[in-house]
Amino acid sequence: MNIKHWVFLRGLGREQAHWGEFIASCEAQLGWQCHCIDLPGFGSEYQRRSPTQISAIRYDIQQRLPAPLRGGAPFGIVALSLGGMVALDWLASNPEQIAKIIFINTSTGDCPLLQRLKINSLATALRALLASSHIARERAALAMVSNYHSADLALLAHWRQISTLRPVKRINILIQLFAAARYRAPTTLVDKPQLVISSRADRMVSYHCSEWLAKKYHWPLLLHDSAGHDLPIDDGQWLIEVFKRNA
Repeated sequence: MNIKHWVFLRGLGREQAHWGEFIASCEAQLGWQCHCIDLPGFGSEYQRRSPTQISAIRYDIQQRLPAPLRGGAPFGIVALSLGGMVALDWLASNPEQIAKIIFINTSTGDCPLLQRLKINSLATALRALLASSHIARERAALAMVSNYHSADLALLAHWRQISTLRPVKRINILIQLFAAARYRAPTTLVDKPQLVISSRADRMVSYHCSEWLAKKYHWPLLLHDSAGHDLPIDDGQWLIEVFKRNA
């Protein structure tokens, strides 16, 4: 399948700048045209309020599709974490727009609470949520989502810069959490070949959530043995090799 255009969706409290060099690597190595679209309330949309439903987040993104994707050939979606819920809802509502979705470390409200947010990560998540400074919040976030770069001062400085330029409102994080907690996987979907990828060593969200999703819809599941929740940051090259074989 030769899919030219790909939409990239980030997860809870993150924006397109958090992809780092991964997007440029996908374009250079895969020949893709990549389109990063921020969820409402974050990144380019940071001055707005996040919707309270995943379906409303999905609709908002659809209204902001770049010109090459409007009314053209179906495109692919690479969706990380909460972005995967948005992509799943998109597949349920407008399957004709989508050629393929690659889900990365995604969960839904159907999974047990302590799989969607591991108990060992609760304290770190609270530190990130309640932090009084950009650097404290980003340090806690990095420790929670990365197994390889949790002490990477350069990456931490970059994330602090992102947070300073486009500040995240705590209320938007809480609203996203509320929307994610309520979202349930669709009962049925159009039979299209999707791909689920997860990290066995994810310290934030159990890979069993991805396992459940793949089993429900009879989609293939690929597991990384050691990377964290932010797999594109921890082992982006491994992901690109997977994309070459499966997209």
